[in-house]
Amino acid sequence: MRRLVAPALAAALVLAACSSDPDGTEATVSPSSGVDAITVGQSDTLAPEIEFEPGADYSMEQTRVLWEGEGDLLVDEQSLLLDIYGESLVDGTVIINTFDGSPTPFLLAPEILGDAMYEALSDVRVGARVLVVTPPGEGVAESEPIAMVVDVLPTGPVGDEVPPAAGMPTVAVSPSGQPRVTIPDDATAPADLQVATLVRGSGRQITADSQVLANYSIVYFSDSPADEEAGTEAGEEWKAGEVFDSSWPAEREPLLVDMDEVSAVQGLQQGLLDQTEGSRVMMVVPPSLGYPAIGTTVFVVDILDVWNPEA
Repeated sequence: MRRLVAPALAAALVLAACSSDPDGTEATVSPSSGVDAITVGQSDTLAPEIEFEPGADYSMEQTRVLWEGEGDLLVDEQSLLLDIYGESLVDGTVIINTFDGSPTPFLLAPEILGDAMYEALSDVRVGARVLVVTPPGEGVAESEPIAMVVDVLPTGPVGDEVPPAAGMPTVAVSPSGQPRVTIPDDATAPADLQVATLVRGSGRQITADSQVLANYSIVYFSDSPADEEAGTEAGEEWKAGEVFDSSWPAEREPLLVDMDEVSAVQGLQQGLLDQTEGSRVMMVVPPSLGYPAIGTTVFVVDILDVWNPEA
């Protein structure tokens, strides 16, 4: 497993953020002839296709909402998951393309996204698509004007709820969207991996070659054992249901899992296989497939994006 790293995307957003007027004026988000000279369609791949009018005036930061989302309204400082396709408005060179790969996490903040993209995303919902035009940079940020198509993707499950499996831990959702796991008092740790789909998404299916972007929470299945040498009693270090690790906090990034690489947590990869994008999956992972030092664990995983090379 590895964290998502997108240096090309970061560089493009830095250029966009640095290309504001040098006198410090705010970004202009009213459409003008520049952004209106651009049309967005669909290419032969997952990425959009941009058609633009050569020589049009792209000297101002401009945005246009291409379609409204149907999810929650975005709020400041929240976690974002964005697919971005960017192209030079001089010669059509592709600057950024996460559509034909895995999307990238951000926070909704102007210092991270740049003024134009921040303003565009501040008034939309999850599921929206916006077009952002950044003007030529000056000085150290010198560059050609760029058009970027930005899709706001869900950061949680999207699909049909599935009745919980008998005898399995139960999962509730906190106001922040983070799952809360309750372990039955009479629960017995299983010897083998147990997998239950809690929400079944309708997106792409995970194969042995997929790249999977997911949020996860890992909790203890049972209280910590007593340790006479350390002078601790049962349950003193952790309690069943307490969080061991989680990617849900805003400062954390989702996890990118390469299914064709050896993982430190075999149970996670085995439980992800054949699941679909948009799903929420619970896995009860025995120590042999997870963390031998802490015993059985429970994973709750939201499958945010699935990219299959053959697509």
